[in-house]
Amino acid sequence: MNRAWSWLWRPPSTPISSWGVVAWWELRRIPFNFVIGSYGVFCLLIFLWAITTSGRLPPSEDPVEPIALLLAPFGINLLYTLGWIVEVPARRVLPDLSRSFGPRLLMLGLILGVVLSTIPAAMWTGIRALQLLGLAR
Repeated sequence: MNRAWSWLWRPPSTPISSWGVVAWWELRRIPFNFVIGSYGVFCLLIFLWAITTSGRLPPSEDPVEPIALLLAPFGINLLYTLGWIVEVPARRVLPDLSRSFGPRLLMLGLILGVVLSTIPAAMWTGIRALQLLGLAR
């Protein structure tokens, strides 16, 4: 696992061409999706527990818009594609750009994905915790 994790962040070792940048990103798409997807499911389960036990969800209402759940993976992958869409022209404009630029963009994307996945779960878990402590209805 540690070896796979370090591979994910390893900068390219060969001279960086435009196609090399795209290949670097595309080789990491499935592992990235696995990490974000797994964490997203975990957050979704926490969110569902918190909102359904809070008593604030009206009867016959969905806790989550089903279309949003279906579209989220496409949106995440569209944003992921921005990684190489940004890196390719950046390397053309700045040929001496650090080899770690791609891994840094990837880390930024992963952090953003984790933060966005955490917000609903954290908010509703906080509400539920306040209810359990008797500080909110």
